[in-house]
Amino acid sequence: MTGPVRRRLFHLIFSLALLAGMAACGTGAGNTATTTLSFWGWAPGYEEAVARFNATHHGVRVTFEKIAPGSQGGYDRILSAAKAGTAPCLAQIGYESVASFTVDDVLRPIGRDVLGLGVYYSDAAWQQATVGGEIYGIPVDVAPMALFYRTDVYARYGLSPQATWDDFARDAASIQRTAPGVRLTAFTPDDPWWFTGLAAQAGGSWFDVKAQSWRINMAEPGTATVTQYWENLIAMGQAKMDPGFSDEFFQDLQNGTVAAIPEPAWFASILEQKAPGAAGKWAVAPLPRWKAGGGSASFVGGSATSVTKNCRTPDQAIEFAHWLSSDHDSLEILVAKAGLVPAAVTADSLPSLRRPSPYFGNQVIADVFRTQSMPTNWIWGPVMNETSKALSSEFPKALTEHSPLQSALKRVEDQTAAAMRAKGLDSTHG
Repeated sequence: MTGPVRRRLFHLIFSLALLAGMAACGTGAGNTATTTLSFWGWAPGYEEAVARFNATHHGVRVTFEKIAPGSQGGYDRILSAAKAGTAPCLAQIGYESVASFTVDDVLRPIGRDVLGLGVYYSDAAWQQATVGGEIYGIPVDVAPMALFYRTDVYARYGLSPQATWDDFARDAASIQRTAPGVRLTAFTPDDPWWFTGLAAQAGGSWFDVKAQSWRINMAEPGTATVTQYWENLIAMGQAKMDPGFSDEFFQDLQNGTVAAIPEPAWFASILEQKAPGAAGKWAVAPLPRWKAGGGSASFVGGSATSVTKNCRTPDQAIEFAHWLSSDHDSLEILVAKAGLVPAAVTADSLPSLRRPSPYFGNQVIADVFRTQSMPTNWIWGPVMNETSKALSSEFPKALTEHSPLQSALKRVEDQTAAAMRAKGLDSTHG
């Protein structure tokens, strides 16, 4: 065990022991007062983790309410409650929406209250909970991307998991020539988060904020590389176009007419549910890199536990949020129920991350996800709800009209800037 890792582990153990002691002490001997924290979220396993916290802690009790996933109505409910002054003390917030909630003045900045806690979490996750240098939540998980591929199709055509995107393009052309009914991969134009993951891997960064002014640039080099790459595959007929998470998409994955797809860790459980007939035929490999031997994978998803400004007991809220993201029992529950990859740097020791998956040919797929070096320069914008809707609309339109994806991104940038102006935010382009 290296020195830095040993120090991190020591500090984590010390911190958890301190928090456990605080909780056990409650409000003092002879005082049975209990602080109750309300918590809204949607991920599987959260309710069970909360129950575990309540069973092992005294003086603080958490009541969990399951809401719809953020983009499916959960965020609207949190915003409405915040405006009415009835928001929960704690809320599950996807990294892509942390900046948006800070702009809407819903979240409490907690940087001064969590000094030193950053060492317990991956740098990439900590960065995702940060806006303008301030912390707005305790990271729960990361969602590293990898290449999901059909071992039977790859074996049939003499392929191996591709190390670079150039290798991937060559194999896409090869499969098209030798197996007309099969495509190496698919492009899902209506899935905005999938595309942001690919852009981030190429070094892209669409947003920056300095001195309360936002800068937008969707024409930056990394994104241009990605759009040109996929446009070429599509133009040559070497990538199938499927609506994201559609029946057609999963049928292609189940019957092997699409042999590989870059997706995040949480996609594994969805693939297993939606393509059960392909059990034992899928495997996971690191995402192809833009340069041979190059670093950086990417991510799609992940969330933090944030404290809202309605919370009157932020210290206890932060205590619980840190416990949820770092306690061994809590993480075992969340990994088993939600299939997430924890943000905690000590999570490698969890037995649940070492279990072989029968669906993936008994591969320990967590070994792939946990070793990915994710980009840390990607920053989410302050109106991602509007940005994602624009992406979901403009990309399919561009491909239908055979117009450049970069032109579609320019329209998305314009719509994003308009949404920012509507919220009174200063912004610049390019």
